[in-house]
Amino acid sequence: MKLDWSSRMSRIGAINNCKRVNELMQKHKLSRLCLKKMLNSLFATTEQKYVVVRSLIELPRMASSVRLRNRCAITGRPRGYYRFFGLSRIMIKQMTNSSLLPGMAKSSW
Repeated sequence: MKLDWSSRMSRIGAINNCKRVNELMQKHKLSRLCLKKMLNSLFATTEQKYVVVRSLIELPRMASSVRLRNRCAITGRPRGYYRFFGLSRIMIKQMTNSSLLPGMAKSSW
């Protein structure tokens, strides 16, 4: 599948954006985890929880783990992603047909 120049550049931009979001997420991961633990603590008072919520709000929005989009490691395709392989369905099919994925074979019945 050959892509024209404009779609390739937009895909590269999306891949770079995902990398930037991943770096930001890793940077704030520990602080977010600690704040979440304090928020779910049974011993925290309402005032303490209010302070924790305000601290969570002040963290960058893009540092949340739900903002991360899974993408194919080869093509950067966001849809049809298989977590087990880290690839999209199209790349899995191509690699299977080329015998590059061990233990995988094209089925026919």
